[in-house]
Amino acid sequence: MTLLFVPVTGAELADWEAAGVLAGPRKAYAATPGLTTAFEASDAEEAEHLALLVASVAALAASGVRQVAVLEGEAHPVPDGDVDFGAVVTSDLRFAAIQSLFADEPEAPGLAEAAAAAMGLTLQEAWNHPAVTVLLEEGDLLWHGAGEWQSLGKG
Repeated sequence: MTLLFVPVTGAELADWEAAGVLAGPRKAYAATPGLTTAFEASDAEEAEHLALLVASVAALAASGVRQVAVLEGEAHPVPDGDVDFGAVVTSDLRFAAIQSLFADEPEAPGLAEAAAAAMGLTLQEAWNHPAVTVLLEEGDLLWHGAGEWQSLGKG
């Protein structure tokens, strides 16, 4: 089992809770050897934090919202995936397995600018965008328990 960081919207969380399972295949991010090497992470905790940030930027580029579910699951390499970002593929993740959720506070510094800039970009492009860099430096993701998903909005 691997600690997975799954970009997710509020609507997906609602569907996930209702079904009990998030069917796959589904892209997620993990503290893989490729990510650890690319970012020169000093230990497993730093690598996991980096995987969380990468997943948050992937969510931002896809939906304009940084929301990430964290849980353990089976991870497989993404064919032709970007190993530097720790991309993995997974399937059939149980809602009950969610350990935590991370999301921006609505008034996070630079959130609106980063969301507008990142929408529709590739992960690499979004990661390197100056507005996203500001958000990563100034806007902390807030921890939430799995039961708090409804308070995160419908993103």
